Amino acid sequence: FYNFCVFAPLREKKMKQIIQNYRTGDLELAEVPIPCFSSNTVLVKNVASLVSMGTERSIIELGQKSLLGKAKARPDLV
Repeated sequence: FYNFCVFAPLREKKMKQIIQNYRTGDLELAEVPIPCFSSNTVLVKNVASLVSMGTERSIIELGQKSLLGKAKARPDLV
């Protein structure tokens, strides 16, 4: 296996990523370097994407809880 990050042209390429602050719910569209990948992986280019507001809302609500609050909200994970 080999790592594609050693090639300079790939290190310079950027992709867009939505970054969400789970405490505040704020969203930011950022240009970030493409991730490193190896010879046995693929990098998929999306043409369109959808954000599920219900899922995102529940993640934000969970992120705003204390550790005890998270345990009470999700006892199946404790």
